[in-house]
Amino acid sequence: MAWIVKKLFVNRNIALVFWGQVISQAGDSIYQIGLLWLCLDLTGSKSLTGLIASAAFFPYLLFALPGGAISDRFSRKSIMISSDAVRLLLVACIPVLYALDAISILMLALLTFLIESFSAVFYPARDALLPDLASSEDLPHANALIQTSWQLAVLLGPALAALLLPWVGLRHLFTFDAFTFLISMLAIAGIHLARPPPGRPPPAKPWREMLGGVRYVATDPLMRIIVIVTALDNLILMGPAIVGIPIYVKEVLKLDAAHYAWVQAALAGGIFIGAPLMAVFGKKAPLGKILLIGVVLDGLTYLPLFFVRTFWATVLTIFIHSFFIPMITVSRATLIQRCAPPEFQGRVFSIVQMCVVGGTAFSSILTGLLAEKVPMPWIYLGMALLAASTALPGFLSKAIRGAR
Repeated sequence: MAWIVKKLFVNRNIALVFWGQVISQAGDSIYQIGLLWLCLDLTGSKSLTGLIASAAFFPYLLFALPGGAISDRFSRKSIMISSDAVRLLLVACIPVLYALDAISILMLALLTFLIESFSAVFYPARDALLPDLASSEDLPHANALIQTSWQLAVLLGPALAALLLPWVGLRHLFTFDAFTFLISMLAIAGIHLARPPPGRPPPAKPWREMLGGVRYVATDPLMRIIVIVTALDNLILMGPAIVGIPIYVKEVLKLDAAHYAWVQAALAGGIFIGAPLMAVFGKKAPLGKILLIGVVLDGLTYLPLFFVRTFWATVLTIFIHSFFIPMITVSRATLIQRCAPPEFQGRVFSIVQMCVVGGTAFSSILTGLLAEKVPMPWIYLGMALLAASTALPGFLSKAIRGAR
């Protein structure tokens, strides 16, 4: 059993993080499906749906950097457990309000904002904790596992949602998500750190800690170009990828929420090929070049949505697209963990998350507004070409081209 754990999951601690994240993020993917579809049903407005969806992303602009500073000061394990506990309580409010017929768009937006505020603290702590759980050589394997956990969750969550929706309705999708946070808490509590890093006292001036992280990223050539490429790519790509898909399924394919869930589930398919390959080749391959090539392919693989008009062609397109996602996520995380000093890693990850999720928020709003005037196939055409071009600053940077 120990041999299997070591070969598949690096070690017991990584296995606990993996399974905790699979279950928790499966609940998150169900939450996203329920949120977007409920917004479309309640409002009938694509632009308002994009605005509500952005409530899940704006907290990262406000709280990701403070969250990164906190994760660099205190026990990252304790921060993760506390964040999960608060998110459990907040998500549990939704089915209660739903049962009382007191749910509203404003309440959904508020709860979503609060839930993601604590997620903004959780994820920098998780990513910065991994170097304490795995050796530098095993970091690509560990990061690939964590990214695979997300994709496995993206597969399981929508698949469960598609199966459960006809029987239990939207309310119990949120109930399931609340329960998954409890499982995540138990998994994190089971992590054993051989030499737990001592907690550092809070700084006299927390803003100096946050500015210190920004200053480090701004002056380090590798971290700076990683952040620039990440920000540009997510600003262009993520709105059509998240808000655009339910609109595409509903208006272009003329299908229902269950089909939308299956399209989202297809996103996980290619990852089960791409992530293991990154775990193998990431140990010796030039990670900077892999990241940039991944950005190009991440954009171009959306081009078929310009002309496909069938459900299975859409599923195949998303399946192929997802194969290249680990080239970005695994290589980016490993570069930060290998090249950034440990005392800055929480803040670097928080800045990257600000770019990913903040860019997604603005992109979601723009996509909703644009979709009122422009057909989704044309939006995907423009997005695919622009997103692929965001790798250009990276190819011009010697720092990232030679990064390993």
